[in-house]
Amino acid sequence: MIIRLLMIGLFSFTATTLFFFQGIEITHALVDYFKHK
Repeated sequence: MIIRLLMIGLFSFTATTLFFFQGIEITHALVDYFKHK
């Protein structure tokens, strides 16, 4: 049971981190796009 909770927690943490970094990348891309426009 504890192992399952750890797996779920790790998966959620990884997914959140990936989405967070992806959001940062998209934000930088948009900023660059509007700067060069």
